[in-house]
Amino acid sequence: MRTKLLATDIDGTLLTSERTPHTENVEAIRRAGESGIRVVLASGRIASSMARFSEELGLDGAMICSNGGHVKGLHGKEILYVGLPHDVVATSLAYAESAGVHVNTYTRDQIFVLRETPWLEKYRQRVRTLMPEFATIEYLTQTEILKIILIDEPEAIPVHRAALEELLGTRAALTESEPEYLEILSSNANKGMGLRVLAESLGVRREETAAIGDYLNDLEMVQWAGVGGAVSNAVAEVKAAADVQVPSNNEAGVARFIDYLLERNAREDLIAD
Repeated sequence: MRTKLLATDIDGTLLTSERTPHTENVEAIRRAGESGIRVVLASGRIASSMARFSEELGLDGAMICSNGGHVKGLHGKEILYVGLPHDVVATSLAYAESAGVHVNTYTRDQIFVLRETPWLEKYRQRVRTLMPEFATIEYLTQTEILKIILIDEPEAIPVHRAALEELLGTRAALTESEPEYLEILSSNANKGMGLRVLAESLGVRREETAAIGDYLNDLEMVQWAGVGGAVSNAVAEVKAAADVQVPSNNEAGVARFIDYLLERNAREDLIAD
């Protein structure tokens, strides 16, 4: 069955290690669009941080944001939002404070932090598209929050994960988007669900979707898609779930995945004829 919808992760997949789109990926996305494959971005980033990439790539505004907690359809129309309960926000921030861990808190279009830390400066250098603002715990626990990220050394992430799993139970979902990032989301949020909701809104069947990623927050999306892809720098879990493995993010892996999909569509067209 022809692929009609492709969701690609951004960091570690579409972008090189310099956090810029590989030129071959940009050209391949253009070719995909011309052939009838709608390409959408699917990221842990919030919409306002993703918008620049979407515009630069000439995409139509449909995006899977915040690991599926926020989904925008055609022309940026919101079709899904699942935020965190206030008690989960309060518990998560209290844990981060007691553990002395840097924490980012996200709304639909803003990033808030509690204070200046070395991790904040590293985060600014990585993201570059949106600068965090300062806020108090009191303000954040009364605000509509989409997700929270704890940032720490990679070896500390399993410790924080175990502690928060015990504290939060089934009230939230935890995932990891980079070795230093532990993300706290609604228990109903993941990129796989986001892709499903977006596909349904576009009238695209599961078998007509494809997705590619590199890290644990991409796992459900790669598993759900009709064709799942993994760049060679992906973690083992994503590689195991993928149908196709392509070169790394620094070697235009997304372009190679698109080439595969285009060739597959061409074969399907021949069979149909």
